[in-house]
Amino acid sequence: MFKIVSRSTALILIVVASSMPLFAQQTGQQMQQQQMRQHQEMQVMMQRMNQMMERTQAMTQDMNRRMEQAQNEQMKNQFQMMHRFGEQMGMTLGNMKNAAERCDLMLQNREMMQNREMRQDMERMQKHLSDMTEQMEEAVRTMERMTTRLREHQQ
Repeated sequence: MFKIVSRSTALILIVVASSMPLFAQQTGQQMQQQQMRQHQEMQVMMQRMNQMMERTQAMTQDMNRRMEQAQNEQMKNQFQMMHRFGEQMGMTLGNMKNAAERCDLMLQNREMMQNREMRQDMERMQKHLSDMTEQMEEAVRTMERMTTRLREHQQ
């Protein structure tokens, strides 16, 4: 009986030991796939930020042109405020994009991502940046509505 148990135990140990490299390989592949997915998500987020920066820059240029052409002092001041607001939004988006680029680099760093807690914190950071991008998208849409109202008020 003792020999049967020890042979069974030995067999189990052999099976477990032989499956370890396969498990490690699958875990490595899963980690690499997750990193690729996160990188793609960060790239999409940065593209959205670029688009928002372009929209903000166009609005800022339009407000600057209208400010210079305005005959009414009140309208000139309103265009100037929107122009400055647009500049600030553009700088904020630029800072967010820089942070997203840094986050993406950290997510691609294998050594950093091997630590489970670091990986979880970086995933949280990516989620926060994604949420902030959504909020900035709404802010840019609001800013565009405001500039449309100003233009309509001018005419």
